[in-house]
Amino acid sequence: MKRQLVFIPVSAAELDVLAGAVTFADRTAYAVTDDLLEELGYDATDSEDAEYAALVLASVAGLAANGERLIVVADVPADLVQPGEDSPNGEILLTRLPTTAITAWFADEPGIDITAAAAACHGMSIDEAWEQPAVQALLRDHDLLHNDVVEFRRGKEG
Repeated sequence: MKRQLVFIPVSAAELDVLAGAVTFADRTAYAVTDDLLEELGYDATDSEDAEYAALVLASVAGLAANGERLIVVADVPADLVQPGEDSPNGEILLTRLPTTAITAWFADEPGIDITAAAAACHGMSIDEAWEQPAVQALLRDHDLLHNDVVEFRRGKEG
């Protein structure tokens, strides 16, 4: 079965999705879409760059919607992915998120002040948020940290 890597912006209150305590259905997420590849001028050999772009776009969407950059990563069956409204920015609709498909999550390093960027883009679309100087500074100066889902689950059990 074909699979699709998806990046799902979440709020801190929803992070328990990593342990299966919260479930998602019909959720906006981000992935490498044909329109994203075309928009960014990527081809099939640029898969890692395209995946990174989808992650960054998901982080901007999360910042605008939730005031934070928390991104859950999952490798889901492709039949759970439907087209989204903003396909050039990688937007998709994730019809269901199986907990077993979650592989990792990304977050800002503790102590990084993202309040200016979050305030500057609150409620905006990705394209509007992308243009904000505070958002560009955050993206330029602070990469997201990769976190293994197994460590999160272990912490919940212990």
